[in-house]
Amino acid sequence: MIKKRQGKKYRSVGECPKNRLTSLPHMEHREESKKKQISLNTLVNQIIREHLDWHTFAAPAGLFYIPRSTMSLVLSKLTEEEISDLAIIIAKRDIDIGLLLRGEITLSSFLNILENWSRISSFAYKHEVTNEVHNFIIQHDMGSGYSFFVKEIFQYILQEMFKIKLDFTITDNTVVFRFSSSSER
Repeated sequence: MIKKRQGKKYRSVGECPKNRLTSLPHMEHREESKKKQISLNTLVNQIIREHLDWHTFAAPAGLFYIPRSTMSLVLSKLTEEEISDLAIIIAKRDIDIGLLLRGEITLSSFLNILENWSRISSFAYKHEVTNEVHNFIIQHDMGSGYSFFVKEIFQYILQEMFKIKLDFTITDNTVVFRFSSSSER
């Protein structure tokens, strides 16, 4: 096993020292773990997983944060046709982003990206699979324009990229889509 010098002692590279947080972040993380009713260790593992699953590649993929109110306002100024046209352009670019994030674009990697994006965006979401039927619900609380926008993006990717027939239901603040894994052409 490869050894690294650490002071006058050597340790195995695979060993991980205990997580040492300075007092201020440590207290903030402890408070957050209490709010979420999870252990501090679980919270730190979640932070590391989110960083590795998403944040490591977000900037190189060209992703950035925009306030929800700004996105809602922009979409409220567009017609459905303009939103649809914009969604198709973005869906095509999302495929390239997906390649950078996961190294491949498969149905499984797309759904994984979708779940991570929902979680990172703090959207309430649920993805259930029963008898090969996927039911995905995202509650975003950003208005009907955003619901339509998200629907158009997902519809383009799932129908054009994966040749999947699906059903959508949208409300002012929620997007629901269903499809069968066996519906791939």
